[in-house]
Amino acid sequence: MSDSLTSHDDLMPGDVQFADPRQIVRNALQAYLPAEKMDVAEWAERYRFLDNRGGGYVGRWSHEEAPYLTGPMEALTSRTHLTTAVVGPARSGKTACGQNWLGQAVEIDPADMLVYAQTEGALESYVKREIEPMIDSHPAMKERLGTLPKDRSMKFKRFRGMWVEFLSATYSNMISKSAPRIIATELDAFPKDLGDAYKLFSMRRDSFGMESMVYVESHPDRAQGADPSLWTDGIMKIYADSDRRTWWWPCPHCNGFSSPTPGTARQMTLHWPDNAPLDEIRDAAALLCPCCGSLIEDRWRRTMNLDGIWVGAGQEITVEGDVSGEMLRSDIAGFWITGLMSPFVTGGLGTLAREFAKAERDCGVTGDDKDLREVTIKRLGFPYQSPRRAGSLDATTLADRAEPGLKLGYVPEGVRFLTVGVDVQANRFEFLTRGWGKEGESWIIEHRRVAADPATSPADWDALLTELTETLYPLADGSRRGMRVLAIGYDSGGSEGVTLQAYGAWRRSRRAMRARMIGQIEGREAWTILPLKGASSFNAPKLAVSYPNTQRKDRNAAARGEIPLGAFNPNSFKDDAETELQRAAPGPWFVHFPYALRAQEPPHPFFEQIVSERRNAGGRWEKLTASSRNEVLDLLVMTDVMATLHGLRRINWDSPPAWAADWDQNVLVKPIQTDTDVPRTAETKDSPSIVKPVKSQGMSMAEMARKYGSN
Repeated sequence: MSDSLTSHDDLMPGDVQFADPRQIVRNALQAYLPAEKMDVAEWAERYRFLDNRGGGYVGRWSHEEAPYLTGPMEALTSRTHLTTAVVGPARSGKTACGQNWLGQAVEIDPADMLVYAQTEGALESYVKREIEPMIDSHPAMKERLGTLPKDRSMKFKRFRGMWVEFLSATYSNMISKSAPRIIATELDAFPKDLGDAYKLFSMRRDSFGMESMVYVESHPDRAQGADPSLWTDGIMKIYADSDRRTWWWPCPHCNGFSSPTPGTARQMTLHWPDNAPLDEIRDAAALLCPCCGSLIEDRWRRTMNLDGIWVGAGQEITVEGDVSGEMLRSDIAGFWITGLMSPFVTGGLGTLAREFAKAERDCGVTGDDKDLREVTIKRLGFPYQSPRRAGSLDATTLADRAEPGLKLGYVPEGVRFLTVGVDVQANRFEFLTRGWGKEGESWIIEHRRVAADPATSPADWDALLTELTETLYPLADGSRRGMRVLAIGYDSGGSEGVTLQAYGAWRRSRRAMRARMIGQIEGREAWTILPLKGASSFNAPKLAVSYPNTQRKDRNAAARGEIPLGAFNPNSFKDDAETELQRAAPGPWFVHFPYALRAQEPPHPFFEQIVSERRNAGGRWEKLTASSRNEVLDLLVMTDVMATLHGLRRINWDSPPAWAADWDQNVLVKPIQTDTDVPRTAETKDSPSIVKPVKSQGMSMAEMARKYGSN
């Protein structure tokens, strides 16, 4: 002891090193400071390092690679949501959002966390391939990980201030654990005998209230189809209950905003030459802009994503990209990613198109839709609906359902508005007028052929559209009142010259104020007269209104073409027609036929045309024989297209628009002044469905045009 004292006594003051008292105080106070405020997206951009060796990306996280992931990551630290749900295909980045949340929690905002995977094998693979390499690549996470073996096992990892437990999706694991934060990867692959797995594990965070968050992501395996009414299980059920955000991006040619998400008002789809060899499909695949009709090469997707935005339910986005309205309030933030958005798909759009086309063709040959389902769900990120053959529809059954109490040319009780579809043939127009009532119930009002020269005669076009817009169909109540047509859609394709004449007829109708845009419904412009075209692509949007004849192709061009075009998916609408026609009792979506549409004895040509096509194993509708006539089926579709354009499926029948109100309040119901106000079909008792052409009844088409003042 004395030696020790002696040695210290020999030290001079300058030989002793003292700690900086200011640093001691600074370090002590640092422990009491709150954690740095930083959401998951900010943490990823600042700290996340990706080490996907062997061909994947290695380097710092960049939001420029997949800007659409920023929204879900920001939602994870939101105090206005309790769940963040992401629908998406493989290789879209949805799993990385959960990993970034874990990293942000460990380093910035600690809280206990449960992570669920579908099976023990999937869980082990996920931890070994994703989580442990992530910890090794991030010094802050590695430094905060406990040193004891029990703190760093495969299924349990204790970090400073929090723990993370990795569990397989079993009933016992879901009801015996609790944590404020929960991640569920690939929800739709969880065992089906669990029932509603989301409900099970979501209950385990209830005691934490608004401080809790669940992140759930998956392919849409359990949805039964694209219709939201079929989203009754899995991730799409959660998405349906969310604020339902979709991604919108601008076309590099017209700068118009559209979305690659199914069901949106302006859906951008993947386009390829339908019957080409597979390698040619791969090389020619492109995105089809619904605003200008341009084909967009794969190289533009990065730029489009950089300018993209999320738009939620309740909001509207204009073609110019202006968002209005208030997003639907929900405690679930829902995001739908599609394969068309993902930059991580090897081979890009070409690979997606080739894989889908091959699977579709194989399904058509073998009847096995396994590969088609796989590509649709896991590559494109779309809900899948199994192709089905047509049911028991036959012409005689439909004809036997015709009602003697209904007369052609008259508007029966129950009809609230009328739409017309016009088919164009080489030597005539053929049109169908259909009345619509509550919940989609409909009545055939008139079916007629009109001799004409659609490919060369503007006067024939003008006369037809004038007659259809000026005619009053008499109400069946005998009140000398009639109902005008709300909307007319006509085929704009066909023989050479028809498209030019169809577009010219629309221009003249527009100048004459017959073609009017009455507003935007579900993001689409609702016109009273509209050229129509059936899309050839199988995965085309159900209905979109575009302006395809723009002449401007530069990146900043905001101008669109002059003439609107209603592009519809004929397969989707024929599916709807089949469902409607199979309804056996009057009511929602039942179709009524006047008795005069029957022939005196079978076969009944009108009804034979309705059943002239069948849905093949690949999901496409095709003629039973090359010589089958299908004009009536096409006309039924076109009348439905125009009703859908005007919001048929979203009308509140307790407070309908003025053109769908009861007759006494309906703005399309007018007094009948003269006999020329009524259609030809209504002039005689029990008129046949196909009457003599207008020319043979004393007035040529050109004369009608002059009479009605064609422009």
